[in-house]
Amino acid sequence: MKFNRLFAEKGLSLERLAALVEVDDAGGIASAAPDDDSRQSLVSRQLTQLEKFFKADLKKKTGKTVELTPAGKQLAQAAREYLQSLGEFQRTCVSQPVEIVMGAGDSLLHWLVLPRLTRLREVLKETVIELQDLQNLAICHQLMDQTIDFGLLRSDLVKRGSLQGKPLGKFGYSLFIPDKLRPRDTKADEATLLQELPLATQGGNTLFQHRLEELAASSNWKLNIQLRCESFPQVSQVLATGRMAAILPDLARLSVSFDCLWVFPLRSLKQLEREVHLAWHPHRLDTRPHLAAVKNRLAEALKFAC
Repeated sequence: MKFNRLFAEKGLSLERLAALVEVDDAGGIASAAPDDDSRQSLVSRQLTQLEKFFKADLKKKTGKTVELTPAGKQLAQAAREYLQSLGEFQRTCVSQPVEIVMGAGDSLLHWLVLPRLTRLREVLKETVIELQDLQNLAICHQLMDQTIDFGLLRSDLVKRGSLQGKPLGKFGYSLFIPDKLRPRDTKADEATLLQELPLATQGGNTLFQHRLEELAASSNWKLNIQLRCESFPQVSQVLATGRMAAILPDLARLSVSFDCLWVFPLRSLKQLEREVHLAWHPHRLDTRPHLAAVKNRLAEALKFAC
């Protein structure tokens, strides 16, 4: 038999492989079964049985945490692909729809993906779509680990890794000003507007915030920022009150309708202009043919122009 060596000894089972994947996804045994000592002991034994079967160290103790070794992570990736294939085959046999997992940032989900759900349903037909709110680096890592199928990712991160992708469009940043705050001098430059108008913008430890602060410092601007929000969609809600101007991605123009708005492109933030790609790991598409079949149509459905 072709797989004689795999069946020469006992110790290999779907349950143990599933436990290994669970530990890999959680980052350790304790995280895989928090507040459940019995479950943690069971998972640890399952991994020990896999170690005996493969004659390899799959886990290691780091302080009080038990994590996977590089060999453990390698086996977890192989097990994940195997279990996913079995799951898809099972769903097909009982006429259940397959699933596609796509990661994107909050702004892209709100202003690009969700408004196109009708178009996406036409492209993906009976497929179940799972959307995950993730930052760029997390999307990149999860595509590399093949724990998600597609991601909306900055072009530089696609090129940096062993990922593939299709360009969807570019966007920059603009100052959105409610009509009641519109300056009398409509020819005012952006420095004046940013220093005089009450502003809401995205905060947190983000590339955008760092670049905005660098720009203000280098130009000796005292930005009149009165509110920092966790996400740009939250900033857009503040803008809708008419009480503050807002620095937002041009994407906001695609699906957010604000009456009586004046939009001023921020040319000084041109360095932050981004090209967005629909990205994937080529091996993921090799092992899941239905993903390869829809990738081009999916990219077409998500194309945009600001």
